[in-house]
Amino acid sequence: MRKNYLLLLPFTVTVLQAQNSNLYYSGKFLNHKDKPQNFLKVYNKNSGIYELTDEEGFAIIAAKPDDTLVWNQGKSSRIIGLYQLRELKNILENQVEKKNVQEIYSKTYDSLVSRKNQDQFSIENAPTVLNNDSDRYFSGVRKLKQTKDSTYILKEQKEWTLLLNGGFTSSLDVKSHNALPATQNGYVQGRSNSGNLVWNGPDTNEMFSFGPDISTLAFDGLPYQYDQNGRLVPLTDGRKQALGYRNNLFKTMVGYNNQLTINTIIKQGYKDKFRFSLDLGQHKNQLYFIDQFNLNNSIKTKLNMDLGGYLMKFSFNYEDNKATNTNRTGLFNRAYQNSLLTPISFSNAQQIFLDNGRQRSYSQYADNPTFLFVQDKKYRYKNRQRQFGFNADKTFGNLKLNIVQSYESNFLWNLDQYQPSTYGFHNGITNEREQNNRLYYSNIQGKYELGNYNFKNVFSLNFILNDIKSDVYNSLINKKYIYQRTSQDYIFNYNMEIKSSDFDADFNLGNSFYISNTSNKNNYWLPKATGYLRFKDIFEWYNYEFKITGSYTHLSSEPEITRSYASYASTLLKTENYYHYFPVHEVESFKGLSNINTKEWKIGGKLSYGYYISIEGEYFNRKSNDDVFPVFEKNQLKLKNMADHTYSGYELNFAYERLYLRSDFFMTNKISFFKYKDIVDRVMPGYNNNAIVGFQDIYKSLAEGEVLGAVRGSYFERNPNGQLIIDDSGFPRKADGMKIIADPTPDFVMKFNHNLTYRRWTLDINWEWKKGGQIWNGTQAVLDYYGRSYDSGEERNIKNYVFQGVLMNGNNNQTPVDFYDPHQNVHENRWSRYGYLGVAENYVQKADHIRINNISLSTSFPLNNSQRSMKITFYVDNIMLWRANKGVDSNQNFYDADNGRGLDFFNLPSFKTFGCIVSFKF
Repeated sequence: MRKNYLLLLPFTVTVLQAQNSNLYYSGKFLNHKDKPQNFLKVYNKNSGIYELTDEEGFAIIAAKPDDTLVWNQGKSSRIIGLYQLRELKNILENQVEKKNVQEIYSKTYDSLVSRKNQDQFSIENAPTVLNNDSDRYFSGVRKLKQTKDSTYILKEQKEWTLLLNGGFTSSLDVKSHNALPATQNGYVQGRSNSGNLVWNGPDTNEMFSFGPDISTLAFDGLPYQYDQNGRLVPLTDGRKQALGYRNNLFKTMVGYNNQLTINTIIKQGYKDKFRFSLDLGQHKNQLYFIDQFNLNNSIKTKLNMDLGGYLMKFSFNYEDNKATNTNRTGLFNRAYQNSLLTPISFSNAQQIFLDNGRQRSYSQYADNPTFLFVQDKKYRYKNRQRQFGFNADKTFGNLKLNIVQSYESNFLWNLDQYQPSTYGFHNGITNEREQNNRLYYSNIQGKYELGNYNFKNVFSLNFILNDIKSDVYNSLINKKYIYQRTSQDYIFNYNMEIKSSDFDADFNLGNSFYISNTSNKNNYWLPKATGYLRFKDIFEWYNYEFKITGSYTHLSSEPEITRSYASYASTLLKTENYYHYFPVHEVESFKGLSNINTKEWKIGGKLSYGYYISIEGEYFNRKSNDDVFPVFEKNQLKLKNMADHTYSGYELNFAYERLYLRSDFFMTNKISFFKYKDIVDRVMPGYNNNAIVGFQDIYKSLAEGEVLGAVRGSYFERNPNGQLIIDDSGFPRKADGMKIIADPTPDFVMKFNHNLTYRRWTLDINWEWKKGGQIWNGTQAVLDYYGRSYDSGEERNIKNYVFQGVLMNGNNNQTPVDFYDPHQNVHENRWSRYGYLGVAENYVQKADHIRINNISLSTSFPLNNSQRSMKITFYVDNIMLWRANKGVDSNQNFYDADNGRGLDFFNLPSFKTFGCIVSFKF
């Protein structure tokens, strides 16, 4: 034992000499109220080290002359001079108050000293020794544990604490619709007859609103099952002028969200030994129209335990979601469409059914929107989800093991139904769709660390297993689709970290395998490389920091088998046959496909000044090979590897954080600029110009050399000089076939975030500007066709108009036309002559918009001077929307399809929301 101590002596002397050679700064640090603050973080910006103050605000931190110390989250700083630095030994000696020792006389002491008796029960004189693993600091009762015959371990008896806390959050929101397309409110249902404009009532099944001005008509007051006010007749003396009906389907809606969280914690000292949390939630959300809503109830539990170094986590989540209806069959779009097309001379709200039990609508070729929502069951959609999770961690020195296991069961049920007398389904139609998803996930990870804070190496190995099963049954076709996939990922990774006072770096290298039973070919070479270099005080510029980042990633993936592609059925229909849309066919199989291989590289940089100002940018390029798209072949919905495409662009960000305005008043501003393109590089033979989403005669396409999702539709015929060709009637000539007519990709998107903080109050404002991009406004086209659009109402009396263009013989057009000539058939007017959709090119509009996404004002304050607190937030979403097109919000999707942006066919409007959130913490 004595020899071991002698060997340690040179090492101890070396350490003391090394300590004495370093210099330190010491002193008391004050908070923003100029009072000593305990546990305040003091950071040396030059060396990167930090220390925490003690209970009296005192701290000792290593420093060099001209180093900068910052605290109070960077709001306070101090540059250290040479004369302020001392050796650690001198600082510690000065902390001890020096007093002269007074001589103490005690008879008891003298008697003990004189006898020189030894305590045979003391540890020093005992034949046993104290183990080096004994605790060094004791704050409670100690216990002595014998490990061997002659060895004891002295352990601290830590205090056990039971804590109970949580929170309750409640919110209320009020929604109203945003921008809607403008409609005319002057002309009634009808058309011309022998040169006169005539009202044709619902019993005539008239679809057009090219009848007379309602100001020239009156209701006769006689019994009429389509209108309680009677039929329309010419206005004469003694009759009251008729007023148009408003058929707005949207109502102001109210929703709520309640969330209760309870945590139970058992601590041993400062360490959590047991933690149990319970979250209970209920959320009601109104869906677009009155009496349409969904209701979500959830229970989430977590249990964390520390069992002698084994960290165990268990979780269980349960969610139950019910909705009166979903938009799976385009029900909401259909109701919205019929609402807009209803003539002003007909009221949908008066009555739903006729005397014969059929629906009451303005024509048998149209639906009453209220009738579409008539249902026997309160809920036509249900979703129950259960998830079990387990996580275990254990550290063995430098080796850390982690195991994650989870199982999820998800049941979805839809009742898609149209009642008898629905247009397109005269006898009604019903489909009960059931989907059962079962997902098992397993991740086993091992990490081994070498080195220290300044130079660290981490080696890791991951094994990931995913087993997914999904069954889908549609009762209408009595067919069950069964999907199953088992995939494995093996991920090898090496990470290196380098840190110093003015430089740090991080490099990550790895490779992974992807193995799947549904893939044609497994991938064993999926390399990855990422890293960054960060320089502090570059070019000797004080407080400047520059960071360079780069990455290369090769991924392999497959389409999700739990996703439904049934909505692709719309591409089988022409737009005028939208009323037959009722998707029931799912993908036949997910097998026999090649993996979607994606290679992505990024490079970027960031320049920062202090903690407040930063500018960063990134360029990215992602090449996807053999991407998968749906297609109908032999009346079956299949997936095919169709195309390669490259998604590239760049993003720039600027931030100025905590700009000082006055005492306790700060402002943060962030601006981002985003620009991208997704170009189709190659399309498999036979699939060029294939539809991605849309209808048969207007769709987003997969076209080689074009942007992914370019809109394809009909167009006007032009000569080689780009001039319109005018036909013999004096109107522009519609060309045969289809071509690319619109690019939905914006030129750029800019987002702005402003945050103002004054004491306990915080104001956040988020808004964006999207410049460029195009959208096809099919809503405007159909409203024009039927005479319901605002433009058709304002311009139908234009006469002797000459379209600019050339005739087939090359001469300039000089033929005058009337936009609506009552002496001609209604199909010959300006808006109806080209058919249901008109000429698609004529309805391509700009997709520019400026919107205020969110404004929120919040404040928080303690309750009864305790740890309990309350926070109140008032917010508005989408409060302002300016758009360049004549439809709804250009961000809305065609029939709620994920990739439907750029097509507007009665897309549902976005909403502005006014809400309040109240949170309590206890």
